[in-house]
Amino acid sequence: MNCKEILVAQLKACHEHDTWFVSIQSALRGLTAELASEKTKNSANSIHEIVNHLIYYNERYLNRFNGITNPKGVESNDDTFTENAHRSWQSTVETIDHIMSEWIISVKDSQEDKLQQWVADLTHLTIHTTYHIGQIVHIRKEQGSWNPSNGVH
Repeated sequence: MNCKEILVAQLKACHEHDTWFVSIQSALRGLTAELASEKTKNSANSIHEIVNHLIYYNERYLNRFNGITNPKGVESNDDTFTENAHRSWQSTVETIDHIMSEWIISVKDSQEDKLQQWVADLTHLTIHTTYHIGQIVHIRKEQGSWNPSNGVH
């Protein structure tokens, strides 16, 4: 596999293809707005807040990758969890889905030399996304809203 193929595979695993871990699509499937907003006793953030955080970073890096200037950022990392808190759960799910799809398209359409310049950022971005997918699944298990047939027991 070349660099592009590896990065596309990582992005697809984060977005839509369950591999060693479940994708964001699988982690969010069937989750109600009420459960997405719930904080368990062991979680600092709700699932909705975690997805807002993922939207914030994935979108900003996607914009940079595509040469689009980002608006001014938030004051602190903590603020990324509540950024766009007014957005509905359905809209939040659609937004992360769109951003992850755009990442896959952007990487597929990129030249190898650009990917070589971005490989460290992209691999860290996929690791970051995967970490938070794990948090989402953990919270869903604590809530009793996780179906083990979705891939993680």
